Amino acid sequence: MNEKAVDMYPQTIKNEELPADKAEQVGKEEELVCMEIGWMETRKQTNPGNDDCLLDKKLDHYFLLLITTLVGMPNAGSCSTGPLCVPRNFKPYNAKVRQFGNDWPPYGFTMVGRERLMNFRNAILEVNQNNILGAIAEFGVWRGGGMIMATAVQKHSSTATMKRDLYVFDAFGEIKGYGNKASFLSVSLEEVQNHFRYFGLLEEENLHFVEGLFNNTVVEWVTRDDPIAVLRVDGNFYSSYQDVLYAVYENVPAGGIVIFDDVMSHPGIMKCWEDFKGDQELPENLVQIDKHSAW
Repeated sequence: MNEKAVDMYPQTIKNEELPADKAEQVGKEEELVCMEIGWMETRKQTNPGNDDCLLDKKLDHYFLLLITTLVGMPNAGSCSTGPLCVPRNFKPYNAKVRQFGNDWPPYGFTMVGRERLMNFRNAILEVNQNNILGAIAEFGVWRGGGMIMATAVQKHSSTATMKRDLYVFDAFGEIKGYGNKASFLSVSLEEVQNHFRYFGLLEEENLHFVEGLFNNTVVEWVTRDDPIAVLRVDGNFYSSYQDVLYAVYENVPAGGIVIFDDVMSHPGIMKCWEDFKGDQELPENLVQIDKHSAW
């Protein structure tokens, strides 16, 4: 989380400090529970009000079905991240592996797994609840699943009282460095837009697709002061993260949330974050989501 400011967590506010109608509503809500953080032996439950707490909001039937579909249905099987993801290499679905995005879904819309997708959803709900100004932006979207979920939250969630721009950044084509996996990882702009259309979300007027390599598409943001409430980066390479961080990190206001998809498992990404943090003299510390990611 961007820690330029301060204690602004609504979960720490007592009911009597809220207007009567809101206090009654809070009293009826489910018990406040934070998402688990860390990985393996360090994985733990944190407490509401802590800086490392992101409230885990209960899913209604719509979002339960949406997230299950986006991460890939169990009957569609699984691919490891090594061999080509083609039918002859499909393996049986493993719920635990898919939970943490440790496989590739042959026909899913995101490969981040349920835990990271829930983190993205809960981050959006958090900034909505805290009335943090700004857009939602994801850099590196593959088949678009993360931003499909983000768009659905803004369209269907009761917390989405503020209209936000939604930015979908990607090369939408093959990128050097992925070897024989490039064709599986390459998804065209038309395909991604069709995926949004499948879920009835393409026609949202505040939805923006930005095509191109990050070093080209972030240039205009260097001089823009438009706030970004939730920034999610999934770039896999030092240079990709560097381009995004130096261009738009300052656009994340106090109380905003920044998510790095592969910072815990890609040493080059961690080095980029540490270099940037040192260069900018930032106080922020990472909160680990799973084996790969942090916010």
